[in-house]
Amino acid sequence: MEKISQGKMADVNEVYKEAIDKNIRFYVLGMSPNAARISVRFFLKGSFGNFVEKIEQHYKDMTIQKQFNNDMPSVPIWKILGETLSKVSDDRAISTYLSTSLMRAVLLGEDYPNSLYQTILLRIHAEQDINYYKASIIKACLFRKARKSGNNINKEVLTLSLNENSNNRAYLLGRLFAVLEKAQKDANPGIKSTIRDKYFSSASTTPAATFPTLLSLAQHHISKLDYGVYYDKMIGEIMDKLEIENDPFPKNLSLDDQGIFYLGFYHQRNNLYKGKDTQD
Repeated sequence: MEKISQGKMADVNEVYKEAIDKNIRFYVLGMSPNAARISVRFFLKGSFGNFVEKIEQHYKDMTIQKQFNNDMPSVPIWKILGETLSKVSDDRAISTYLSTSLMRAVLLGEDYPNSLYQTILLRIHAEQDINYYKASIIKACLFRKARKSGNNINKEVLTLSLNENSNNRAYLLGRLFAVLEKAQKDANPGIKSTIRDKYFSSASTTPAATFPTLLSLAQHHISKLDYGVYYDKMIGEIMDKLEIENDPFPKNLSLDDQGIFYLGFYHQRNNLYKGKDTQD
């Protein structure tokens, strides 16, 4: 129970060992300040066991391979909400609607609010990067959506770590971008700005207008490497899966596909940087 109260993942069986009857009636009251008053945001009732199992499912849905060893093993609610805020803005206010909807999703097993997913995409576009916490949120949002709709095609990319067998186009494009950036970094040690700083957002939204340029740049970078064949092979393997005759670089990616693109990038980058223990 202490873990749950701290926003940490708890083992359901361990919770029940505390001699708490899982069938006991349980009530959750959500409140927030509103000017000089307190507003009730939700009042939920159900069995204790049902609430605990929904919380456990939330953390399972959020689970993804960590980027650094010192990343939190599970992502608490306050961290999820914090990832929606701009890093350069002094405004730290979080939408009451978002926090309320998120808590309902956690406690009732509902879909995560669309505003959470869309805000995280906006933050990635603005920051030109995706971290462990944002990747966890994207994976969880898409996983619940896929579970509800029975979309097993998307489920194949909503994995803990890299799925090299996936033929999902958006996922492959994300993987390809990660490989192209790594080739650039290896060809230019100490480089301060990479293709991610300039092209990350456009590559994830309008691939057709971006990837031809990126692939052209990659040939220049690879030509400078003694082991360029390593990247040529990796790029070739991904391109083979994209199937040239099947519109490999679409004009636009949907919001769902943008999230899948970012997961592909995140998974592939983690795979390329195996062994890095802590954040710089």
